[in-house]
Amino acid sequence: MLLLLVALASLLPGCEGFALLLSLPARHPARPAPSAGRLVCRASPAAAESSAWGGSAATPRLAFHFSAAAAGLLAMGAGAGAGAEEGVEEYKLVKILKDCSKQFGVVRFITVSPAGAVQESLGRLDYSRVPFELPVGKNKGQWVRLAGPKSSEKYMASFKCSINLSKAAYLSFDTLRGPYGPLYTMRITDLEGEKITTILLNYDIDGNGGKPGKYPDGAVEHWEEMLRKWGDRYGAVSLLE
Repeated sequence: MLLLLVALASLLPGCEGFALLLSLPARHPARPAPSAGRLVCRASPAAAESSAWGGSAATPRLAFHFSAAAAGLLAMGAGAGAGAEEGVEEYKLVKILKDCSKQFGVVRFITVSPAGAVQESLGRLDYSRVPFELPVGKNKGQWVRLAGPKSSEKYMASFKCSINLSKAAYLSFDTLRGPYGPLYTMRITDLEGEKITTILLNYDIDGNGGKPGKYPDGAVEHWEEMLRKWGDRYGAVSLLE
């Protein structure tokens, strides 16, 4: 089955092939992949929002307003403590991202939604890290936002990615077979193995005559160094220790 998925992914262009590969469960010997039944249950908006309110009495309308309020808090979070890392520098994930930023250069962030969307963007791990906290809701906890420089276009940012540090339980250094060769990934998951986001080394297109398949000098070697430093023999890292 795995070989069939890899072969199919090689026929798909761009992020579609990446998305298929990244939908595979991250490797971790102590954490079995979530069952299909669990995924179906977690994909139910009504059940998820009911859980967020702490019971089944919440109506869909209330759940919608609650989700909209949480989204607003996320959007406003960047304004607090911009440029400072106070409060998050001791999180293991922040330490790893800072360590990886030394030679990874531009990386690719891919987030696959079970509802049917793929968010793909290019950024850097050495962007400013902006901490903020959501006090309520299913996404409550300590967050950190990687924020790139502002775009020349008004009201536009070149890159933003927010990660819930309170939910990030594991990171897996995984090598996948892509359409143009190996893909070097870091997959961040929660306690149940649900993927939060995936970070990949990005091809050096400009340095390879406009073609994919070649990574920036030293990027793969640094990824392998980070694997040896932080990961176990399976490439897995517990972020809760």
